[in-house]
Amino acid sequence: MTPVALTGWSWRTPLGDDVDAVVRRLAAGDRAAAPLARFPTDGYACRWAAAIGGDPAPSRHQRFLRRMSAFALEVALEAVRAAQPAARDARLGLYFGYGGLRAHWNDMMPALAQQAPDAARAWERGLYLLHPFWMLQHLSNNAHALAATELGARGDGLLLAGANGGAQALAAAARALACRAVDAAVVVAYDTLLEPETLVELATRGASTSRLEVPPPAPYDERSSGFVPGEAAAAVVLERAGDARPRTLAIVEAWDAADGGSAVASGLPAVANVLAWLPAAGSGRPAIGVIDGAALGQPAADGEERRLLGERVELVSPSTPICATLAAMGQLGAASAVVQAIALAAALRAGRLPPIAALERPAPGPLRPLGAAEATEVRAGLALSAGAPGLAGAVRVELP
Repeated sequence: MTPVALTGWSWRTPLGDDVDAVVRRLAAGDRAAAPLARFPTDGYACRWAAAIGGDPAPSRHQRFLRRMSAFALEVALEAVRAAQPAARDARLGLYFGYGGLRAHWNDMMPALAQQAPDAARAWERGLYLLHPFWMLQHLSNNAHALAATELGARGDGLLLAGANGGAQALAAAARALACRAVDAAVVVAYDTLLEPETLVELATRGASTSRLEVPPPAPYDERSSGFVPGEAAAAVVLERAGDARPRTLAIVEAWDAADGGSAVASGLPAVANVLAWLPAAGSGRPAIGVIDGAALGQPAADGEERRLLGERVELVSPSTPICATLAAMGQLGAASAVVQAIALAAALRAGRLPPIAALERPAPGPLRPLGAAEATEVRAGLALSAGAPGLAGAVRVELP
């Protein structure tokens, strides 16, 4: 994958909106996990969440955008304002990663609760309660289309849906820049795992934590038993490395992979497949000095991730530190890779590696789970995400 320059960023996360302030919170070991208060959770196996505080700013587009889509539009516009790419008025591409369509239960349930089996008097029984733009609000490309309008973007673009959407969007934008289909690219990823049906699905497959203690054990802890679900929206501006040297915040490369029915002898074949794409140090590339882990929070999965990394001796050493943005912010679905890219780049720029939030008893294995923040002169790191079975993403971040 051709390296590209990251020249602007913005996000909405469970730890805040300002990148520098959030990175300080990560270094302090803060964790966003809290009891989910958005709706009653007595009947849910997982009652913990890492939620974005507050709501999107009022906008003339709010008729067409749900909460997370509105955040996505906000961060897209902010990232471009921060970067001021030369291609703003030329070939600006938009690449969106979205977790997928969600049923809007808060809208649907009042409209459906009193319906009759024969659908008689459906309007009077509740359908009148639906917003007239209800179906339009469900469109997965609303934020993408409105961002293109607001930015005057006339370049290439894609909307990529699913739990790996952010990693796919980063990789697609980098390929478009490499082949000169666009001169700059805005990559936006957003997702929430805090919808009722998502929480049920995560609990059914044992992915989310079901423990009630405060706080649940962290990923890479020997007591861990599932992750805390979260939500986020994040955007970065990418340009060709040679075009943006004075404004470059970091150099990034991205890969995405699936298990594809792989015969890899591993419990995480998608992670093994994405690691197989990664180049070794050398040829002007500094060695990877830190891993931002996938942080699935299951001892078997976390151990397998570390084992796979430990086997890549040409990529990392057995003592390479491992941190976990997703332990502090919760699993972020399609937003994970873009959030991790920002967090890792900002941490390297600050010269301070964050600890794994709430880590108390690190599980044994390759790599070195960070229990406390530490100063660093590392110039390159790798972020891994595995938001759904069979999918994985990797982002390599390097200081310019």
